[in-house]
Amino acid sequence: MAGTDPGVTPTWDALPPGVKTFLRDVVGTLMNIGILSAVAVLIIGLIVWGFGAGTNRPGVGSVGVKIVVISAAVAIGCAGANALIGFFAGQGATIFV
Repeated sequence: MAGTDPGVTPTWDALPPGVKTFLRDVVGTLMNIGILSAVAVLIIGLIVWGFGAGTNRPGVGSVGVKIVVISAAVAIGCAGANALIGFFAGQGATIFV
């Protein structure tokens, strides 16, 4: 769309040199840790779910299902954070047209 650029750009001038790179590295590391831990918890949840189903304990099985659903949502959220931020940043420009 023509004319939707508000002309606002981020500035890193207030920060000391090298801080931008450091912050990007820290956020990238945290996202990787989030994805890896969510996948590990997903595997644990699948084991709990299978144990509950195999031993005829519906309470344990339902806890396993909750663990699987929540950890899958966390993994999707961590993996798609960049795409979500890019999408909503593009939508913000269309709001003020």
